[in-house]
Amino acid sequence: MNPLARVRLALARRPALYWLAVAAVAAVAAVAVSAAVADVDDARRAWGDDRSVLLAARDAVPGESVTAVATAAARPDPMVPPAALAEVPAGAVLRQHVTAGEILVRADVVAPGGPVGLIPAGWLAVPLAEAVPSGAAVGDHVHVASGGVVLAADGLVVGVLSDGVLVAVPADDAPMVAAAGADATVLLAP
Repeated sequence: MNPLARVRLALARRPALYWLAVAAVAAVAAVAVSAAVADVDDARRAWGDDRSVLLAARDAVPGESVTAVATAAARPDPMVPPAALAEVPAGAVLRQHVTAGEILVRADVVAPGGPVGLIPAGWLAVPLAEAVPSGAAVGDHVHVASGGVVLAADGLVVGVLSDGVLVAVPADDAPMVAAAGADATVLLAP
């Protein structure tokens, strides 16, 4: 007779053996689940304490209010950058693009003060009346050109004026860009 058939016959004749086997399998499963839960708890404790930080609730662009974008959340301490923000500075706006779920750090925000807060260190802002409107928006990185010559390979739009844009450029490029801006021969290219 087949060994499997013998086992089935023995279990059919003695229901107590069947329920004993079911209880043994359940006990083994319970021990395995308990060990897995303990391992997860140990791994969670290894990450350390949670720290409250600000996250971007949605994708946002430079110049937006931090209050409108930020949400508080708890993250394990090793995952939190040293410059992470725990609270929204009064009236702060975003300095650069942020994506949903990103931890906000000091470099992402500036104090209120309009375009001045968006100008990178060592750069100057130059108002430009474009020969052909480019449609550049605050936070866009652009090349500034005039007469077929690139005057600034790296520019950052920090403000939109009624008749042009305010572009931050490295301080070394600012005089040439300003001169071209006075002639209204400037073109911005993304």
